[in-house]
Amino acid sequence: MAGRERHLAALLLFVILGVSILAGCGKKDTGSIDPNIPPETVLSSSPDAGDTVSYRVYMNWFGWDPDGEVTHYLVMWDSLDWISTVCMESTFCVSAQVDTVDSLHMYGYHTFSVKAVDNDGEADPTPATISFSAFNVLPETEIIEGPAGITGSFVDIEWLGSDSDGEIRGYGYVLFERIDFEWVEVASEDSLGADETVAGFGPLAGTHRFEVWACDDQWASDPTPAALEFTCCSGPTGDLRIRSNVFCTMIFRGMDWEESYSSCMPIQILAGEVLSFDWSSDVDLAGYRHAYDDTTSWPAWSISDTHFEVLPEPGTHSLYVSVLDLHGLMIRGRIRFTVVEAGLDNYILIVDDYDAHEGCPPWETDADRTDFYDLLVAPYGERYEWEPSAHTVGGVPQPPDVDALAGASTVVWYADWDNTVLGDLFDAYTHPLYDPLSAYVRVGGNLILCGHEVLGQILSENYPVSVSAADTTHGADFVRDILHVGDADNSGYVANKNAPWDYGYCFYGALPAGGGGFEPVYIDSVGPGGWPEPGKWWLYTSTNPNYTRCGLPGVEKVSSFQGTAQEFLTIDSFLNMEYEGEPCALLYLSGDDHGNVCYCGFPLYYLQTPQAEQMVHELLDLFGEERW
Repeated sequence: MAGRERHLAALLLFVILGVSILAGCGKKDTGSIDPNIPPETVLSSSPDAGDTVSYRVYMNWFGWDPDGEVTHYLVMWDSLDWISTVCMESTFCVSAQVDTVDSLHMYGYHTFSVKAVDNDGEADPTPATISFSAFNVLPETEIIEGPAGITGSFVDIEWLGSDSDGEIRGYGYVLFERIDFEWVEVASEDSLGADETVAGFGPLAGTHRFEVWACDDQWASDPTPAALEFTCCSGPTGDLRIRSNVFCTMIFRGMDWEESYSSCMPIQILAGEVLSFDWSSDVDLAGYRHAYDDTTSWPAWSISDTHFEVLPEPGTHSLYVSVLDLHGLMIRGRIRFTVVEAGLDNYILIVDDYDAHEGCPPWETDADRTDFYDLLVAPYGERYEWEPSAHTVGGVPQPPDVDALAGASTVVWYADWDNTVLGDLFDAYTHPLYDPLSAYVRVGGNLILCGHEVLGQILSENYPVSVSAADTTHGADFVRDILHVGDADNSGYVANKNAPWDYGYCFYGALPAGGGGFEPVYIDSVGPGGWPEPGKWWLYTSTNPNYTRCGLPGVEKVSSFQGTAQEFLTIDSFLNMEYEGEPCALLYLSGDDHGNVCYCGFPLYYLQTPQAEQMVHELLDLFGEERW
């Protein structure tokens, strides 16, 4: 029996050795390693696919590796980059304001992906992915304290925001003022912190609207800001009116110095004249007080403090006026102006205020007029032309400014036809504060003004026109006090232009008033006695005999205001004999520090050039201009 066991043991050993030998005799081992099996990933907790959930999203995931171990995960939102993490769960705050919005929510569509990475660095080739919509409940805002109705000039406003699914990150607000029936933004802030819930404003005057909105931690804003409207009364019910001999009447309301007349650039004025100011108010008056430039000290309140005069030096100045009512409320006004020294000796300024009939051959061109008027003053030295179209503000041609007038010894201004800047100069809406042309003459500048229907343009009235001592508009002041004209009529037009010999406006020329001082002047197509002569107005010297005896239309007959100026020229008329011998030009020689003025109720351009030259030279000699 023992021998049999030994035999079986030997046989088993042989079998084992045989198998080993056979194995060694098989295919040769090349040393290759089995390929790595990538890990797999599962989302164990997430929103359902296509579901809509809060923007705060909880995700849980795990992964396994059949031949190794998971070392970390890569997560990705939408098309952003993959981010590495060892976490297996997280609460994410995703965007909810990129796609759609309704009155209470904002929505965003998102895709989340996660993939495990094993110890060999290989990632799950089929990441676990879920897509869904996220919503954010929009924040709400309420004003918990603020002004109501009519209030004072200083206001404080407090507000509070809430967000049902998140936190308030901050606030923004805007303050509007109602100006000319429109809301105009006057203050704003869009990056206040979450604890900044109060704002103060003042001094304010007028009707205002305040809007404030909360922003949540998703950067979503309250789509219906909390709003509050109120009216600030920053002074007494009433106004302060300051009148001046050179400015218009300025009206102030409220306590703020920087009203419309002082918050912009200072008004430019010419040096050399006394400024006079008077003020009044319709409040329950306790008193007035004023200061000039220096506000470090003020006089006592007084009901008789209503007047101030000054001869200002060149530079910038301010007049401050305050009115106090019986309730202790105050209105304050400030007028700022810059005084420009008037040299009045650098050049003769020619103002080319003409743009009608350009390119119409019978009337010649604007360039022709420029050459003509330049020729008239050529012997007197340097000339400077002001072309309004070359000096525009907002595309609108402008009259000469204070700086241009300050250097001129004489201004020759021709304003033919309509749409001139001379007419705009006296428009209360276009140039409401200061008339530099009147000031120029007042401080010693000389003026020759001519053109077509000029007085009607200045006064914005149809002929006949007249002014009285009681007229206070800019235009009336200029016509009466600078041109010294009291009344004017216009020789007019007729409709039958096919029969010019029947025109009722024919003006051949002008004769010296009283027969002395100056020579007669005629339009360049008509000589003495009405005979045609060659000239630049070629239509009336053509072969058509019907045109050879026609003259200028729209010539003004003028009379001096209370005899303050002398008649200079009278009309030499044809057909419309009611204008024969009527004055058409006035001359004012000041004899003092003021300037001299000649006004002609017709354009000089259509006169025969030698006669126009002689007339202008005699005027400039009277004005004291020196020939070179």
